[in-house]
Formats: sequence, C-alpha cells, structure tokens
Amino acid sequence: MTILNSKKVKYWTYMVSVIIIILLVFNTIITLMIHQRLARAVSKSGRWPAGAYIYDRKIGFDFAPNVSGPRKEGTYYVKSHQLGYRIGKEEDPAVFRPGGILSLGCSFTYGDEVESEQTFTQLAADGLGIPAYNYGVCSFSYIHALLKAEKLKEQGVLDQLQPEYVVLGCWSGLPDRSRSPFPPLASNSIPMPSAYLAKEGGEVKINYPMDLGEVFDLVESYRKEGKKLSAGKFFRIFFSGPRFAYLYMKNSRLAGKMNNVKSSNPVTDYEIYDFYFSGIEKVFSEYDTKIIMLFMPNQDSNELPDRALIDAVAAHPAIIPVNGLHAIQKYDISVRDYMRKHPQPPAHKAYAQWLVEVIRSEQPDDKIN
Repeated sequence: MTILNSKKVKYWTYMVSVIIIILLVFNTIITLMIHQRLARAVSKSGRWPAGAYIYDRKIGFDFAPNVSGPRKEGTYYVKSHQLGYRIGKEEDPAVFRPGGILSLGCSFTYGDEVESEQTFTQLAADGLGIPAYNYGVCSFSYIHALLKAEKLKEQGVLDQLQPEYVVLGCWSGLPDRSRSPFPPLASNSIPMPSAYLAKEGGEVKINYPMDLGEVFDLVESYRKEGKKLSAGKFFRIFFSGPRFAYLYMKNSRLAGKMNNVKSSNPVTDYEIYDFYFSGIEKVFSEYDTKIIMLFMPNQDSNELPDRALIDAVAAHPAIIPVNGLHAIQKYDISVRDYMRKHPQPPAHKAYAQWLVEVIRSEQPDDKIN
C-alpha cells in the first residue's frame, strides 16, 4: 500500500492517464475527419451499382463478378458474369462457351454509355459467330489490363475460356494513365493509388499499390449504409484511424509529386506499349490466341496512332493492328459519336465491323499510319 500511495506511482499514473486521454481525443478527431472525407466521397450516388468495384492487391481495383443493376443515371445496364466479364441484362451469369473473343481495356472497351450488346466486343463476336468476354474496366490503364490478364491466367479463367482472339483497346489517353498511380476513380477526399509503370535504375517495372483494402471496404459500407455516422462505423474507423491517416498523408504526398506525370515519370510512350504488348504475348502464348490491337480515335476527326504505338506494333509482328479511324471513315461515323467522348453505339458498331473484316481477310490493317 505504501508503494501504491507513493508520489512516484501517482505521478506516473497521472502521466499515463493524460497520455491515454490525449491519444483517445486525437484518435477521435482523426476518426471524425476520416468520416467527413468518406461522407464527402459518397455524397454523390455514383454511377455504378453498389459493389461494382472491388479492391485488388496487385491492380489496386477491379470490377466485381456477379454484379447486376442499372447505372445510377439509368442510361444502361451493368452486369458481370461469374468469371468477371461484362454480359447483357438477360444473359446467364453462370453459363459460358469457350473459344471466343476476349477484350481488354478501359471504359472505351467496357462500353461506358452503351449496352453490353452494343459494344464492339459483343458485335464482333456476333459477326464471327463466337462468344464474347468483355474484360474492359472503366478507369483502367494498359498496366491494369496486363495485370488483369495475368490474374485471369493465375485463376485458371483463361484455361476455361480458351479465347481465340484477344482485342486490346487502345487510345491516346492511356499512356499517361499507365504512368500514374491515381486512376480517374480516385477523389480528393479518398485518393486511391493503383499499379503503374515507372523506371528505376533504367529498368521499367510495375509499382504495385499500397494495401488499401480497408479503405475500399469502408467506402463500400458508406455507399450501402449511407453517410450518417453510426456506432459501428465510428469504431471501425477509430481502430483503423492511425493507419488511415498515414495512408492519406502518403497518398497526398505522392499525388503532389505526380502533378505532372510525364516530367515526374520518365517512362516513354514506346516503353509503355512495348511492356504491355510483351506481357500480353507472354500471357496468351500457350493458348494459340491471336492478338489484335484496336486503336480508337478520340481527340481529332482524323487522329492517327502516334509514332510510339506504330513503332511498338512493328516491334511485335505477331500483333494484328486494326486502325479504328479506317472504320470511322469507311462507315461515315459522325464526330459526335466518338470525338472527345466515349465511343457511342455507331462507333462501336463500326469498330466491330472493321474487326470482323480484318479477321476474316486474315490480313492485318497494315495502313495503320
């Protein structure tokens, strides 16, 4: 009892209590700040059904399998097969047939603003009489698409699908996106870094994202439950607060460094294309899959593939080039259907018709430049 009543013990008990109270108050403040950012991030209903995007430890994010629902603006239906590719509203998510056409890319490939049956992937597959596996994911880059292909191989999905053709959706905005850790789905409230290509010691390599699984889970819970702070949300954030604060500060510093992507990341456009094509060839080599590069114009009514893309295709002669501008010109597609926007149904249809022509002729679209 004498020891317990000593001034020294009382002093340290007091100090420890003060420190604990300070830490609790500090963590409560951090929790409330994170809550505000999460609430701000989901203040808009979003374009996608809840659960459409999921965390992936290598890619950073991916599109979830077995998702079904209208886009929030109600302009088209979002549905994915149990193997993860996009399908139409009435299609069975558990049934598939091997030997089809598989596409990789971003929203241009996925078909943002169009129905699944209106995408070039589905229309080209219909024209060839084979199934379609649309693995385009909105906000994806070339590096994300490559990692997605590797993931499909690791999971045994490619062994099941045995695609006859793979179409790589390309356009002028994807090289910069492939150099940046921040995809278009990132926000100022909750910046979410993802995989990107960088050069270290002269070597081009993929930088993988930090572990942001908790962030994705919390954002998803806010989307499902609303932005009101409940006891459950409070304690989930409270116990993860220090890590969240660390991640946010680290992400913010990284975002500051990446303001000018090209100057901060010396990987050239050619190196990006070459890295992507080499990786895709490796993934699909054992399936005897024909690889097609589909360039889709977007910035100008007569936009041609840039020199880096032309040179990269020349360095990979096994890849069949298809220039979407030729389809635009041949089928007299209006600039309203593709310029500075996602391809609209007429543009998708033209790309699909041109793909089928090139495939059936067994001759590459050699007038790519």
